Amino acid sequence: MKKFVITFVILLLLFGAASGFAQHVVRLGDLPKSEYTINIFQVIGFQSNKEGYKIVYLDNNYKIKYLYLPSALRDKYRIYRPQYNTHNQNFIVVWQKDGKIKRLEWFLPQKINYKLPNYSISPFSEEDKKKFEIVARSGELMFSEQIGATAPTIKAPGGD
Repeated sequence: MKKFVITFVILLLLFGAASGFAQHVVRLGDLPKSEYTINIFQVIGFQSNKEGYKIVYLDNNYKIKYLYLPSALRDKYRIYRPQYNTHNQNFIVVWQKDGKIKRLEWFLPQKINYKLPNYSISPFSEEDKKKFEIVARSGELMFSEQIGATAPTIKAPGGD
């Protein structure tokens, strides 16, 4: 009789625990879709000064692009200096909705070597200052394509 009670209690605990902690299946197609598009871009360099940051990053097609983060819009983006969790990578996460940047987070590497040519704290050119002004006046962060005329001009040898 004692063996029967012990066996019954063990079976009761096993079946009770299995049904109490069982997983429930939910079809993923029934979940609501997000209105945001999230992109992660690798940052390959940046320049900073009192006007803000000019970030050089690779887009989804591995083309070099620029992103201007003016100091006047500092509340529109966040800069993180993580320790021991990003393997010294440098990237930005951009949340977009209706073609506009709604949120931007920049994860810097643990240490920045300013002796390298792709990281600098130096004055901006007049063209860059104009772009910072355009972005600051708009009140929203914009990709370089939205600012206009950021593609480099390529000239053939011997041409004017």
